[in-house]
Amino acid sequence: MKFFSSLFLSLFLFFSQTVWAQNQVKLVIKDSLTKELLIGASVVETGTNNGSASDVNGIVNLTVKNTGKINFTIHYVGYTEKTIAIHIPQQENSFEVLLKLEESIYEEVTVTSVRTNSRIEDNPTRIEVLGMEEMGEENGIKPGNIMSLLGDIAGIQMQQVSASSGNTLARVQGLNGRYTQILKDGMPLFGGMSGNFGIMQIPPLDLKQIEIIKGSASTLYGGDAIGGIINLVSKDPGKTPELNLTYNVSSLNETNLNLYAARKFNKVGFTFFGGSTIQKAMDIDKDGLSDVAAVNNFVIHPKLVYYASNKSTLTFNATHTFDLRAGGDMRYFIITNDTLYHVQNKINRSNADVKWAYVFDKNKNINLKISGSNLSQNTGTKFYKFDATQQILYSELSFLNHHVRTDWVCGINLNADVFTNNSTNQTALKNYAYHTLGAYVQNTWRPTEKFIIESGLRSDYHNTFGLFLLPRLSILYKYNRAFSARLNGGTGYKTPTTLSYLNQETDLNKLGLGFHLNPEQSSGLNADINYQALYSNGIHLTINQSAFYTEINKPIYDSSSQYNVIALVNANNKLQTQGLQTYVRIRKEEFELYLGYVFTDVMKQYDTQHPNPIITPKHNFSSTLFFEPKEAWRFGIESSWIAGQVDQEYKAVKNYFLMAAMVQYKYKQLCFVLNGENLLDFRQNKAGRIYDGSINNPIFHKLWAPIDGRVINLSIQWKLRQK
Repeated sequence: MKFFSSLFLSLFLFFSQTVWAQNQVKLVIKDSLTKELLIGASVVETGTNNGSASDVNGIVNLTVKNTGKINFTIHYVGYTEKTIAIHIPQQENSFEVLLKLEESIYEEVTVTSVRTNSRIEDNPTRIEVLGMEEMGEENGIKPGNIMSLLGDIAGIQMQQVSASSGNTLARVQGLNGRYTQILKDGMPLFGGMSGNFGIMQIPPLDLKQIEIIKGSASTLYGGDAIGGIINLVSKDPGKTPELNLTYNVSSLNETNLNLYAARKFNKVGFTFFGGSTIQKAMDIDKDGLSDVAAVNNFVIHPKLVYYASNKSTLTFNATHTFDLRAGGDMRYFIITNDTLYHVQNKINRSNADVKWAYVFDKNKNINLKISGSNLSQNTGTKFYKFDATQQILYSELSFLNHHVRTDWVCGINLNADVFTNNSTNQTALKNYAYHTLGAYVQNTWRPTEKFIIESGLRSDYHNTFGLFLLPRLSILYKYNRAFSARLNGGTGYKTPTTLSYLNQETDLNKLGLGFHLNPEQSSGLNADINYQALYSNGIHLTINQSAFYTEINKPIYDSSSQYNVIALVNANNKLQTQGLQTYVRIRKEEFELYLGYVFTDVMKQYDTQHPNPIITPKHNFSSTLFFEPKEAWRFGIESSWIAGQVDQEYKAVKNYFLMAAMVQYKYKQLCFVLNGENLLDFRQNKAGRIYDGSINNPIFHKLWAPIDGRVINLSIQWKLRQK
């Protein structure tokens, strides 16, 4: 009996000591930025199989037998792996572990449009960015300009407004292209007459990124931004010397040759771009009139950066663009007889700017920008000639003060727009000299890690139209690592410049005399919900659902019902646009899929008979799939379905489907791209003639679909990067 008692006591003491020797370790796993609890994070005692995963409260409980300094490895998909050391037995009951997102998973993009130089995911204003990867890809597909690239963005419609010259405008959220402000490095150099052909003259190889803000943005940059802004950011020299030469030919008799070079030395850096596009006129539908314009274009852009110190940087830019394009009767290109129907546009555009940036410390900096643009345009048609010049000047001084919880940006700017009509037979088009003095203040407040509020107020004084006050408010809420939501609201205005409302190739001789126009003013609201996650199977998913609403008070429109008369007036009611936009992006290893749908509903409340505007799709569904099986190869297929348009007679037009495909191959320093657009060869001119009247006096229909048909191009790119 004593033996069994002694044995029981010995076993009890042994197991008691064993249990006592085991230690419980409690870890709480969180996101380092949002402090969100991470569910399913794995924790392993280094060098053993002892491990567990965090529960719904982000907690991991581990039983550890060893004592002393013990290492634990924490892993969670999408985050940087972390190892911590804990002394066992420990004095604390639990330990908080903060994991950081992997930079390679969530690409950090810095935007300049809102002047705070903030990361895109931390900005309360929704900004869509096309970066270096997209610029490089577009240089192989469409090296001549960025029209096709912008047209791939949900909510932007590239509308061709001329069959003769191919002139195309960017429409944002259903609004006419005149309401979209084009910026170059944050400076508005395209407006009025100078906005014509602007996008058609900007090649992608010269750009670092494109920043797009949809909805009213006049508080940021003044007038002309009722529909939104497109900011074209040029490249800066890097430490690695760069040389890129691109040659492209297409089935539309188009040839492109682009050169880009850049290098940074100790105190000085430079970039240089030179590009040329030559295209012959083509009659695709064989009706005797050109469907593809003849083009002779070249652009030269040198840029010099002087790094005066680690605090001060001075940048000089100069750009000259020559653009000659012509269309009309195909016989005109053989015998050049002015009695034949023709349209010829000759443009010379020269821009120059200087920027000075000074950093007082990591929290304070000042920026000074001064730019000037001179544009001369000659338009010759069978019926009239147009000759004019426009000078645009812009200057801005801004100051940024950054704090832990709040940022302040304030600034003043002065801009001028001077138009001179040199045409002897276009007396209805009056000269003007507009000057605007503006001041703005912007505050970004971060009361918590999840909540950001940005407010702004601009005051513009126009020498002709007086004072404009433009408030705006943007809110960003980060619910957790995956979900975020934005709400943006603001006001805008546009001062009337007659050329913005006219087609220079057909309308100038129809303009009536004696009309007086008032500025258009707007208010708008944009909201979106964003979901972004990386799953354990390697799928990276992004979903964005947004809604938009804009109303323009007293919009300007042509009130005449006669074909040969244009009478511009301010409407007595509103123009309203609203809609929804859905965007999905799925990535996994070598696959990348984009899906997008845009619903746009535009109402002319001043026109009860025809409230829906012409050539404005209600539905646009698009998809893009990329496959990159090896580093050398890349395949892509793209499609879009456009529906719900009416023509100039307010009759429903055919819904249509477009498809494109490309294959890219890289071999050492060479890159070959074979690309096909509109592979199904859908054309508006297949449904009938695109003009009424005779070939000597054609009256063109509004274009609601492509007229150039299937296009195949082949580009060769040679790229040198020295280390």
